[in-house]
Amino acid sequence: MRKVLLILAALAAVAILVYGISSLKEVAGISSNGEIRVCLGYNPRLADDAAAELAAYASVLEEEGVPFRQVDLFALLDVDAAGFARKVPALILPDGACTSLNSIFALWIDDYLRAGGSVAVIYDAGVRSLKGAFLPRSFFAAFTGVDHVSYAWEGATAYTTGGIRFRSAEAAAACGIPPGKLDDELFLCGYGYGRLDYPVARSRVLLAEGGGAAAEILAEAIDGEGVAHPAVVRREYGAGRVLYVNLPLGHLKAHDDDLPLRSLLRSFLFGQARVPHLMSTPGGRGGVVFNWHVDANDDWAILDRMEREGFFPDDIAYSIHICAGESLDEPGDGKGFDACGAGRRFVDMLVRHGAIGSHGGWYHNIFALKAASGEWGGPEIRRYVERNQRCLRSVTGKRVVEYSAPAGVHPPRMMARIMSDLGMNSYYYTGDGGSAPNRSFHEGERLSDSLVAFPVMPLGEVASLGEMDELENYDETVVGRWLRETSAYCDRERTVRLLYSHPYNLYVYKHENDYRRVFLDWLIELEQAQREQRLTVAPMSVFADFLLRMIETEASFVRDGGVLRVELSNPRGLRDQAVALPEELCERPDAPGLRVEQDDGWYYVVVEDAVDAKTFTVDLR
Repeated sequence: MRKVLLILAALAAVAILVYGISSLKEVAGISSNGEIRVCLGYNPRLADDAAAELAAYASVLEEEGVPFRQVDLFALLDVDAAGFARKVPALILPDGACTSLNSIFALWIDDYLRAGGSVAVIYDAGVRSLKGAFLPRSFFAAFTGVDHVSYAWEGATAYTTGGIRFRSAEAAAACGIPPGKLDDELFLCGYGYGRLDYPVARSRVLLAEGGGAAAEILAEAIDGEGVAHPAVVRREYGAGRVLYVNLPLGHLKAHDDDLPLRSLLRSFLFGQARVPHLMSTPGGRGGVVFNWHVDANDDWAILDRMEREGFFPDDIAYSIHICAGESLDEPGDGKGFDACGAGRRFVDMLVRHGAIGSHGGWYHNIFALKAASGEWGGPEIRRYVERNQRCLRSVTGKRVVEYSAPAGVHPPRMMARIMSDLGMNSYYYTGDGGSAPNRSFHEGERLSDSLVAFPVMPLGEVASLGEMDELENYDETVVGRWLRETSAYCDRERTVRLLYSHPYNLYVYKHENDYRRVFLDWLIELEQAQREQRLTVAPMSVFADFLLRMIETEASFVRDGGVLRVELSNPRGLRDQAVALPEELCERPDAPGLRVEQDDGWYYVVVEDAVDAKTFTVDLR
């Protein structure tokens, strides 16, 4: 028995040694070549338990075009921090995966920051010892300027929940938060929920120390007793920059809330660390999707009015999703849109104004009721969605690859399988509220590698024009401002958002409102923005196809002597693929087949040639 134990111990030692050598070689490889990339750190002992969080971060980094590598943090201790900072401009310490670390790692971080690296410390990174005990103070408090969790004096109540309130509209904008996700007091809110409560730690700001500037609080968590705790903090330290976030960003993303992780990563990587990256939108420009949900034959007359009154301008391409059956509330009631019968002429009209998508499965209200109650399971839901899709394709002669749920009834896992099986690539989504198109997660797992969710953009608790009237009685000024602010946000952030409504919402009101004028004015602004090549207004399937193609693109940004070498390749083609290069890194690019736009401290370099590989060099500053 003793011999067996000795053999097992020897094998374990060899395995640890091999793993250690492998990790060290990987880290050394990252720091020794000239390739610029971001590192997503983890403690290997926590990696399995934090698999969902790590997958969430990796998914967002891929979708934002950021070159990155996951790295064992213990291996970094054997790497020169200053040299590492020249190749790795940002290190992310995610929630769940870095809770316990060796305190000596703080010395490495100090050297890394002083050499110009940037560090994001998320939620519980560094709050425990290697044995799992809460520390009197986090390893990283000296860098963030925040005591991350008050376990030493709060005990079991050190973690609580709170609403996230931004210090100012400017602070929210610096964090990439769209205006529609904030209420009048600048609290984060959600469609149908109002103010959102998030898990947070009771934390406090410390005096500046260690050569760092004072912590700048952008947002606070307000707990149930009204006490404010730092929630989003940024700070300069040495030549580097630090972001601290008192939210479990990876956990939130893994459970249907993409916006906090995506917005704060973008703010950190693009605003603070200035990382070169691919762009997730065609031509690197922002985009707007407007999604019409067409439910029943009540919309026939309204669609005619919309056509006459200018709501279908030639330059605007919508996502128009139709529930195609002949019935609405019960079979045979004759209230449905009847896309393959009496409603066919309206489909022929609508197909000229965008992409026709499938709105649920054949019977709008019947489908929603039976799917929500569980009376219809997967086979029935699939049959009616396929029937809806098949009818619309027979009328339009085009593939139907977009989907939206009737009345928001959308069992995520089941629908992901059905949509994938039916060849769809994009869908309207009430999860991930207010965020960008993404491959959504649910209950800790990504739903699909090939389906792109388009979260609905709210105005506080509501999203459709009908809800804005009926539930909130917003006047035209409020709605018009929300429309303009949303498209301005997409332009400024060079990202995409989806807004939605029903045709009848333009004409049927509970209160003394009429949103037609502000909507038409907004359409005129969108047309102008497209002419000026600042925005793209297109169906969700267009942006989804581009995003999926971008994720497949191989990209590297390599310092090679006095130049930056950018290498791109994708067998599906590179046309309209853009890369973002910070002005302080390099001179203005100039090469055949490229278009360069300069804005807000960045060069946006767009591939115009129909090629599947492209390499160009730029002089470094």
